Amino acid sequence: MKYRFGLLCWLVCAFGLQSNDLFANKLSGSVSVNQSSDTAASAKIKALNTANRQILLNILSRYSDVEALKELMQNTSDKDLINLIDSSSVSNEQISSTAYSAKITVNLDNDAVKNWLAQNNVRNWVPMSESLEKFTLSVVVPNGIADWADIKRIARENNAEIETQSITGNNVIAKMPASIRTKFTIALRDAGWKYADNGGVLQVWK
Repeated sequence: MKYRFGLLCWLVCAFGLQSNDLFANKLSGSVSVNQSSDTAASAKIKALNTANRQILLNILSRYSDVEALKELMQNTSDKDLINLIDSSSVSNEQISSTAYSAKITVNLDNDAVKNWLAQNNVRNWVPMSESLEKFTLSVVVPNGIADWADIKRIARENNAEIETQSITGNNVIAKMPASIRTKFTIALRDAGWKYADNGGVLQVWK
């Protein structure tokens, strides 16, 4: 049993570390747009809004419930969607009196996106920004996978990402966003877990 738990934990840890590397940068995407309207300015505005929506849908479809996402986007204005964008750039721009075309690249604000989805009850696993300050979590899991799954459930229900650092025997070391610490500890207590601060490290046990 201990061998099986150790093997499973190694696989979980290895996958988690690989995923964290993938999530280190902000989510971004590019699309090419070609829009016509009564004026060049109007065509450009329509093209940018179309690009923003397409990129958001392309990216977030990989990190959320697709049908719920589509419904939410239909009910969200272009102006509100702009609040989910951290930065954008334009290349290959071509403008005529009634048309506009370009390649649009958008970098999303991970945290704004995650909060937007959560507030609208869209199930998602959008990663938090790597730039967030984090704290170390040390968890004793006497029941192995079952206990660790419970900790991850508590984090997920509070819209927090757990980054597994290492697993040694029945002890797991991980990191979490500092902004979620208070909410997370309250949820731990309500779920029957005990915790204490040890020099900034949150120690958790049953």
